Amino acid sequence: MSFRKHLCLFLPSLFLAAAVPATPPTPRDALARIAADDSLANYRQRLVDAARRDAGKPILRRPQTLEELQSSPTAIRYKTKPAHFSKVDDANWRTFALSLGDVRAGETLVGRLPRIAAGYVFSGDPALLEHVTAQLAELATWSPLQRPGWSINNGNPRLRPGGDGAWLGTGYLVRAITDTLSILPADALASDLRAALHARLESEIASIEEDFRTGRPWYVRARAIHSNQWVLPNEALVRACLALPPDRAAKHSAALELGVSNLLLSLDAQGSQGEFVEGHAYAAITLGGVLSAARATATAPEQDTRLLDHPFLQNFPTWFAHHIQPGGQVLNAFDSGNRAMTAYQSFLAAFVAATGSPVALWTLRNHTGFPDNSPDGLVARLLSPTAVTASPPPLFAHYPVATRVNWRSSWDDTTATGFWMRGGHATDFHDHMDRGHVNFVVGPRPILIEAGTFNYGLRDYPTHYRGVGGHNVLQLGDVPLADQTPEILASRAGQILDARHRSAPMTVQRMDADGGSATVDVSSCYKNVSRWVRHVEWDCSGLTVRDEVALDAADIVLFRWHLGLRPGDATTLRGTQLTADGFTLAWESTRLLLARMETMPDTTLEKGANELGRHQALVVRSREPVTQLVLTTRLRTIPAAPTDKPTTSEAR
Repeated sequence: MSFRKHLCLFLPSLFLAAAVPATPPTPRDALARIAADDSLANYRQRLVDAARRDAGKPILRRPQTLEELQSSPTAIRYKTKPAHFSKVDDANWRTFALSLGDVRAGETLVGRLPRIAAGYVFSGDPALLEHVTAQLAELATWSPLQRPGWSINNGNPRLRPGGDGAWLGTGYLVRAITDTLSILPADALASDLRAALHARLESEIASIEEDFRTGRPWYVRARAIHSNQWVLPNEALVRACLALPPDRAAKHSAALELGVSNLLLSLDAQGSQGEFVEGHAYAAITLGGVLSAARATATAPEQDTRLLDHPFLQNFPTWFAHHIQPGGQVLNAFDSGNRAMTAYQSFLAAFVAATGSPVALWTLRNHTGFPDNSPDGLVARLLSPTAVTASPPPLFAHYPVATRVNWRSSWDDTTATGFWMRGGHATDFHDHMDRGHVNFVVGPRPILIEAGTFNYGLRDYPTHYRGVGGHNVLQLGDVPLADQTPEILASRAGQILDARHRSAPMTVQRMDADGGSATVDVSSCYKNVSRWVRHVEWDCSGLTVRDEVALDAADIVLFRWHLGLRPGDATTLRGTQLTADGFTLAWESTRLLLARMETMPDTTLEKGANELGRHQALVVRSREPVTQLVLTTRLRTIPAAPTDKPTTSEAR
């Protein structure tokens, strides 16, 4: 259902005109309606209070040295060169860090500036306008908005001649500027500042056009239409064109069409059921840019709704909501970070403000809560419970793209059972070696988990997080994780992450309110595997996994089960069964097996920005190298065991 249909059905009170128009409201119109709605007075005041706190902070100035960057509010997460920059010399590291600092500034200002501008609209506080004016004047001097160097890494240790073009900082900073201009009263800024901003935007338009004409950025040369790195510069192109005065905007009609067409290509590259090929965290980054451009084009005089009407945007909120697991857990496949779903409040509010999606609104109401610090949060609140009957998404689904099955017994996070299993698709990106992974949560208790993602700078990110070692999947050989080089992972131990080897199709035999049965074929994902087929049957109380493995040459067959158990939690490992508080895990095989417990890192049990957790994992492996193995593993939940059970770390 398109925005027009959503809003005609659910949102007549949002608009100032008596007849419901065919597009979402402009930011000024939406804020005018919010300002006139007495029921939103408390929420308006919360936003004004947040705006005043922001306005009390220093203006963000552009750092020119590493020392200035490290002491600035936009300091990047890496205080020193991380492992994946070991081949980059100090000069190029400085260039990269300053470029990434521009992205951090954009990430900050894309929320802060529109919030302060809206606070000024609601309060008339001149201090808020003074801060906005000063920050916009500073941004007008940033030439370009995104400095070169962002593409530097171990694979590309020096900046290419001619630079690397527009990037994420371009998108964020153009959005911060243009969102702010669209919120402020038309006469709020001095004409010379407005002219300077228009000149800055026209310079960015020319640079982005050159990027696409010459292939300067990697994402243009690779035609990476699926990527956030493609989307945000194209968002910037669209927003910059539409923010210019009509006479100057008319000169950039070709650039505007280029940006819109490129964004439509990005939406075409995603799954037809709303699947995003880079996972949900990167979806929020990327679609934040798409929604920004879609709203701007739809509310422009031409009312171009091509982006807003794309079927992907209609289906995406259900796919996104299906990442919500019981007990505050998240379906954290791909490079998804360790943020709780509440971290996506502003993104979901923007989705509601742009599309009127009932599923996105339901998710805000029932799981994430509304953001109190964004104008879009107030727009979303206008969809009052009496205006919309928001229905929850289905409890289960099979997604062929970004391949997975997810299932819940109910939407009650305190009592529901949650299950998900990963396959693989050739178009996956920012993915892990997780084909075949199985996850299981009962109420507030995670039982089977994956390691998740923290950041790319961790030395053991390739082995303990992204690699097979971070997931409940097959590993060949018992090479210690710390010794699993990229060559060992690709040639023996792990899955191969390229288009030829990423596909792991799933077949669902049954899925209903009682549970389900599904099979994933991971046979093409390893160098030395001729067959690995995993069949899983599950219900509220447990699951049964049958693994059939055949190898091209004899090797150790190893399976790892990451458990929602902290290192101090009691376990008993005896024979072919692990017993823990609340569940048992038992296995049987056609081959003699060894079993042991390991302590592993994760970002799943912890949900803080800088927190790493530790958990226990069960390793079950063949005693000797084999060419074939069938393994059946059964997980059953049980009443909580006594806390004084003995702990055994290894059994054979």
